[in-house]
Amino acid sequence: MVGDWTDVQRLVDRVESNSSPMVIAKVLLAMRTGEHNSIHDALSKARSVLGSPITAAGVKGYRRSYDAVLNLHMTHELELIYQTTSALNPTSQDTSRGQAHSQTLSDLSQEFATRLNITLPTFRSREPLLSMRRTAFILS
Repeated sequence: MVGDWTDVQRLVDRVESNSSPMVIAKVLLAMRTGEHNSIHDALSKARSVLGSPITAAGVKGYRRSYDAVLNLHMTHELELIYQTTSALNPTSQDTSRGQAHSQTLSDLSQEFATRLNITLPTFRSREPLLSMRRTAFILS
């Protein structure tokens, strides 16, 4: 999926589904454009779609809604990556600015390590998160 964005765009345009993969694909496509409003709209729509299974499962349905929780987790990380990378100014040559960038990225890395540690320690849970992080950083 990651390398062929035109195919992803065609698929998203052709399919009218609001499934988890489709709304996450829309977020990634919006991040690819870099347009703040489209990213904000895609994130908002994704939260609405991804959060509905959690609401439907109710208080005792955590096990049934774990995948939805992971998808929301992933969506939040996409937003964090977008916010962090858009706040960094790559054209700045100031060394103190470079130290601030390094600190910001270090803080983000630390937060991501903490967030990863709260997920189930399984390939099924962690691989999509790590893959999505890589994709988001490439887009940013």
